[in-house]
Amino acid sequence: MKFDFELLSGVEKPGRYLNQEVNSVYKEADAATLHLALAFPDLYELGMSNYGFLLLYQLLNREPDFYCERVFTPADDFAKNLKEKKHPLFTLETSTALKDLDMLGFSISYEMAYTNVLMMLELAEIPFAAADRNEKFPLLIAGGPSMVNPEPVAELFDVILVGDGEEAVIEIGKIVLAGKKEGVARKELLLQLAEIKGVYIPSFFQSETGAEISSAKPLKDNYQSIQRRVFTDLSKIPLPTTPPVPLIQAVHDRLALEISRGCSRGCRFCQAGMIYRPVREQTPEKLIAGVIEGAQATGMDEVSLLSLSVGDYSELLKLVSGVRLACPSLNLSLPSVRAGILTDELLDALKKSRQGGFTIAPEAGTQRLRDVINKGLTEDDILETIEKLFARGWDLIKLYFMIGLPSETDVDIEGIVELCGKALRKAKSKRQRLNISVSTFVPKPHTPFQWETQIDLAETHRRQEIIRQGLKKIASPKRLNFKWHDGRVSLLEGIFSRGGRELWPVLLKARSLGCAFDAWSDRFDYKLWQQAFTETGFELDTLVVRDFSDAGLLPWSHINCRVSEKFLRRERDKALAEQTTADCRFTECHGCGVCRPEENLKNINSEDLLQRPDVSLKKDSAVNSQTISTTSREVLPEQLTNGDQPRQWRYQLSFSRGRRLSFLSHLENVAVIIRGLRRLEIPLAFSQGFHPHPKVSFSHALPVGLASEHEVMEFRTKIPIELKSLASNWGKVMPVELKFKEVIKLGDRAAALDRRLMGCRYRITLADNKSSDWKKLLPVVENSARLVIAGEKPLILKRVKKGKLRELNLAPHLKAIEKTESGDLLIEVSVLDGRNPNIFDIIAALAGLEQRPDSGIVITKVESLMAD
Repeated sequence: MKFDFELLSGVEKPGRYLNQEVNSVYKEADAATLHLALAFPDLYELGMSNYGFLLLYQLLNREPDFYCERVFTPADDFAKNLKEKKHPLFTLETSTALKDLDMLGFSISYEMAYTNVLMMLELAEIPFAAADRNEKFPLLIAGGPSMVNPEPVAELFDVILVGDGEEAVIEIGKIVLAGKKEGVARKELLLQLAEIKGVYIPSFFQSETGAEISSAKPLKDNYQSIQRRVFTDLSKIPLPTTPPVPLIQAVHDRLALEISRGCSRGCRFCQAGMIYRPVREQTPEKLIAGVIEGAQATGMDEVSLLSLSVGDYSELLKLVSGVRLACPSLNLSLPSVRAGILTDELLDALKKSRQGGFTIAPEAGTQRLRDVINKGLTEDDILETIEKLFARGWDLIKLYFMIGLPSETDVDIEGIVELCGKALRKAKSKRQRLNISVSTFVPKPHTPFQWETQIDLAETHRRQEIIRQGLKKIASPKRLNFKWHDGRVSLLEGIFSRGGRELWPVLLKARSLGCAFDAWSDRFDYKLWQQAFTETGFELDTLVVRDFSDAGLLPWSHINCRVSEKFLRRERDKALAEQTTADCRFTECHGCGVCRPEENLKNINSEDLLQRPDVSLKKDSAVNSQTISTTSREVLPEQLTNGDQPRQWRYQLSFSRGRRLSFLSHLENVAVIIRGLRRLEIPLAFSQGFHPHPKVSFSHALPVGLASEHEVMEFRTKIPIELKSLASNWGKVMPVELKFKEVIKLGDRAAALDRRLMGCRYRITLADNKSSDWKKLLPVVENSARLVIAGEKPLILKRVKKGKLRELNLAPHLKAIEKTESGDLLIEVSVLDGRNPNIFDIIAALAGLEQRPDSGIVITKVESLMAD
């Protein structure tokens, strides 16, 4: 299906919907192809930052008989256009309506995304409930961390995958494709899929409600429990080094590679630490090769090495040093770095010139409570690490805490304030500061605290206020900045994370009232949620404080995440007794039930890890580094000028920009081109200073919506480049609509690019829809332009700036107008005193319009008029 550009009218960020990113996949889908889409229930820039989503996209498209596309939740402006034009939601790559696919898979990381799933199905014209869909609709599948308790949305999905997806999604796809070819009925297909380990078919269970807590009763023989799928050997598949490169800035705008999966630290509040066991690692050699390949394939200037606990990676120093050596021009960011491994060698490898923030997660304010949650972190560890980081020049450190943890008292809350005060006193200068982030503890399924009661909203506010008032007495917000998570969102998260199928009507009602993007503070509407619960017969405040401690079966009891209930209860008892449990990778097995040699399930190097000389692990101290960045640039054999400054070579490049890319902002287009130059391995020169930038400049900052057949830019390099190589390889690494025209070498004394732009020539054409309004207006534009050029009338642009009306006479800029044989208009606009008026403003003024024309005509820049 052809993309309808009219859908972008009035849209704030069109780049979310444009497709044709570098590395995106395009195939022909026919009756012998499984045509599916991965759906991410949030905005494009979040989905394109999700490692698992991008990993599965690449894996699925490696299968010759599969074609996997992507789709994201559209923002309100685009969703409004879809509804008005009665256009069902479609895939990003080929604009195929979602309802016409064979399979639609949702990646759900967070309970507050459930309404976004409903919004997407609503826009796609797909019935919400699985019972209301037949074979004409795609098979709906869900996976992701939230699906370890899928019951609140069990009525929605045909199939739910519990656990790792690398192997399972391929197995699911092959069965669905075979069923498509053979015409297998939906019920028979579900029976076949139920045989795959990790696959949960919700329709094979029914809800049973007890006094307060519901559970799921099996309806099929030999299908009482679904065991979490575990991908045992990460080395079996290639690293995802060729993800689509976003056309706009993603939330995490960098290449990401997973270095290990699972965590054995045993924090009792942490669901991920329980459901991703056992610990598995990639080899440093494979990861370093992946970084090199990924940087070349994407043009990203930063790589993030991902893990639940990066500091527990057994060869971290070797990996970080290897990445620095192999790609010295890359920035490097690491989440979850343990204090125990922050040696001078590692800090030197991580940090060169730019100093980013650093995050430490004490979680609790007192040692007693840190022992309750089994954090494995002492106050000395925290303060010594902060002192070390401040001493080495880090200016910003973030401390992350939770309130509402089991057995927490006001003494523990006040301990947060005291610890923050001690931490700030470690600063070496007044510019060094702390960000204090506090969230409300949400008990999660499959953790030792799954039976605990969550604090209510009033108590959340009371504890937040204790911290707020205490921090105010220590320092100003400039040095001690307090941030807190909205307790109302945590309340709803807690209800849905431990809820059952009884909550399905609540979700339907919430969506009907308009709830969506509930994880976004500017969209979250608590009153609508209160109304949804009330109108479906629930008391929201009662649900959040439900007592699960005496419940036999829980809503998720039929989901076996491999950590035994016996182990979880034992850890809960130890928590209440304020006893800790050591990391099983360094001590004896604690009997969680995950490791099974017969299934090749075992913590990596659990027996001989400590005997390995290259291992940097220690038994205690855990610290999280949100982002440690380094911007050391590759040193090339540069020549020096007489002033002992590195010599730089100047080049002028001309290119065209198609209609699709015209919907990107100037800065977004600049980022696209710079990444392309990196993929071409152009050794760009950089500015000096704290945040060096590549030396590129453009003759004209094109307005959004303006395609161009002739753009000119300049870039500088550290060493001379081969122009023929650039010309021949341009099309291999740039977006399809960014066409190469010419590149020439400039002399050192050539004038700046913006000073050499004399003017621009534009073509105005009626749009495909042959707008009747513009059929009449185009002659008006022509006649007005001729009068302006003849000096017989002014060309006034009215603008309101800072509350004042300002008038600009654009007449001196209008130089020539010509009507072609086809009826198009050619207009030449001069650059005067460095001012290059917006062509849309000129056309609007000529046509007598108050706003720029967004439809009816197509304006294209045909030439940049450059001085010799």
